[in-house]
Order: sequence, then structure tokens, then C-alpha cells
Amino acid sequence: MNATQPTHANHQPVQEALQAVLREHAEQQYAGELAELAELDDRQRPPNWKLSPWAVRTYILGGKLPNGFEVSPKYIGNARLVEIAVATLATDRALLLYGLPGTAKSTMSEHLAAAISGDSTLMIQGTAGTDENTIRYGWNYARLLVEGPT
Repeated sequence: MNATQPTHANHQPVQEALQAVLREHAEQQYAGELAELAELDDRQRPPNWKLSPWAVRTYILGGKLPNGFEVSPKYIGNARLVEIAVATLATDRALLLYGLPGTAKSTMSEHLAAAISGDSTLMIQGTAGTDENTIRYGWNYARLLVEGPT
């Protein structure tokens, strides 16, 4: 028997491998930065937001805080796109990130969700085959039942 293969008596390496996490969620990986931003953030926040739009922008684009703490950038690109995304989410409108594969749409949505709600698993994923009605109405089905279409 090969010594590197697990046996019934020695299955510890297999258990450790099964429990290993490929990558932590954004709110876990950058918990220190989010906590530092929350502590210094005295700006107005939209309802149910953990951070203000300023702090969300700073979390994603990075920068130096007034106390000297350095926030690492999560997105390297056009800052205006991040500002538009944050401003859109601060209203009652939805945000659809659309583009070619590999253009940081999923990464951006994960970090936006982590900074705004504290839970980066709160996002809707779609593909090119996703029906338009699913995108338009599927995300807010409960709201449509209560309030009706606008």
C-alpha cells in the first residue's frame, strides 16, 4: 500500500482536505478593513446598509483612512463605474453588471454585497441564457407579491 494514500486507520489528511476552504467570503477575508471602515464611518447610510456609500466606495477602490489605516483596493479600474454602482444601489433600483467573462463582475458584486449588507452570498448570478423576465422580476418576487408591479 502506498504511504500517501489514506487508509481507514489514517484518514486525517482526507478529512482536512474536505474541510479546507478554497477562498473565504469577502466579508471574512477583509473583516479587518470592513470593521475599520465601520468604526470611522459617521456618514449617512441608506436603510439597512452596514456602511455609507463613501465607505463602500473606499472599501472597493482602496485608500488611506483619516487614522492612517490603509484599505487595499479590490477593483483596479474606472472609479466612476464603482461610484455609479454604489449610487444606483443607494436608491430603490437594482444593479445589473453586464460584460464579457473575466471583467470582474462577480468580484465586484461580491464586494458590493459584503460592504453593503455584510453578507456576500446575497447576489443573483445569471448567464447569457437567463431569461429577461427572470432578471427583471425574479430577484424581487416577494416585493412584487406585496406591492405589485410599478
